[in-house]
Amino acid sequence: MTHHAPFPCDPQLWQRFISACHSRDETPGAVLRDLVRLEVQKYERRAARRDDVIDEQLLGRLRLLVTTALDAAQTWGQMQAALRAEGLAYIAAGGGLNLIDSETGEVLCKGSQVGPAYRDLVRRFGAGFPGHPRPGLAALAMAGVRPAPRPAERHAPN
Repeated sequence: MTHHAPFPCDPQLWQRFISACHSRDETPGAVLRDLVRLEVQKYERRAARRDDVIDEQLLGRLRLLVTTALDAAQTWGQMQAALRAEGLAYIAAGGGLNLIDSETGEVLCKGSQVGPAYRDLVRRFGAGFPGHPRPGLAALAMAGVRPAPRPAERHAPN
């Protein structure tokens, strides 16, 4: 048997809900409005995260384009030229690189998602990315040393 609250509900559950609302000095309507608002916010956050996750097919195409550019490049300049020919470019970002749409500047993904890590590219090209804000990373990569995580990175989940 169900109790008809604003919707069909088990009568014992509804009574427990009413008691919980009264113990918090709130009306059932106020609590339900808050629950609806929280549920909508949760849905919107999940939808936004889905939009932020790059499409695997796109990643596959970008990997192919980066690999082709790497095959043709011996320097950072040649790498950027090969990427630009495909409408892409690397830009410095944090401790690595982002791959962007060269026309719009839109970040497509982290460089390491579709190609070698920044330190591996530094070793390959024998120099850091031009204008990179953390030139010490290139020096460490050339010396074969892994940098210690920055304070904000130490506790960040992978």
